[in-house]
Amino acid sequence: MARALSSDEDRVADVGLTTQPAAFTTEDAKKLGVVEKISTFTQPFPYAPYRYQNIGQAAKRVNKTLLKPGDVFSLNSIAKERTPENGYTTGFVIKSGRLQEDLGGGVSTMATATWHAAFFAGLERIEQRAHSFYISRYQPGLEATVAWGTLDLKFRNDSPNGVFVTAVRGRNFVRVTMWGTKRYDIEADSGPRTNPKPYATVTDTSATCTPQDGVSGFKIVVTRVFKLNGKEVKREPLTTTYNPAADITCKKPKPTPAPTPTTTAKPTVKPTPKPTG
Repeated sequence: MARALSSDEDRVADVGLTTQPAAFTTEDAKKLGVVEKISTFTQPFPYAPYRYQNIGQAAKRVNKTLLKPGDVFSLNSIAKERTPENGYTTGFVIKSGRLQEDLGGGVSTMATATWHAAFFAGLERIEQRAHSFYISRYQPGLEATVAWGTLDLKFRNDSPNGVFVTAVRGRNFVRVTMWGTKRYDIEADSGPRTNPKPYATVTDTSATCTPQDGVSGFKIVVTRVFKLNGKEVKREPLTTTYNPAADITCKKPKPTPAPTPTTTAKPTVKPTPKPTG
């Protein structure tokens, strides 16, 4: 090879060929039993440029994820830290019960769609947390939020077969589908909303104020029902408590009035009386 590269004539070299066994073969793939759609869920969202970008970045990374038997799915690990270098932009997130701007706003929509699909695929819940207050576009008690370093969405493929995850984002929706071998028919039995808690009304004059509608708090239990051949074989209750969210009105602070200048009064000089005599 070296002789051929250094030659000024036509370069011809004999290259020996070797075979390298594949780390994951077609036969291995067939054994995983990924043969049918086992669940799918489409979550709509109001279009906003930041949602479109951030949900799209997360969906791109989740798409084509393969979970072998026993593998744990972690959305934070797959979607990566929400930084500009990873393709994320600033949007609205919930912090301390209020909407605030931060990187990665909207990724929880991806978390919700993914959790729905995992829920109806019958996969084992490891870590899942709902938003701190209820957001009306989500099904109460059956949604998820994530925050880098604090909140993750995790579930385990506890089936004997592989699970292949696909994700696609449209202009105002994200769809997550799971493929494998169907084990159960899954139903969601949603209970009533209980323990209602009223929201407060707040007027905020800070420069960073973001207005928001008030939302009452409540508690709800959603039970995952597993059925096999039409017969119920297992029930998993999931309890969610939503905090109330304040109704916030933003107002500009009144300008501080300029101080009124003060004047010093001139002293009154009394004339000296003329002497009499």
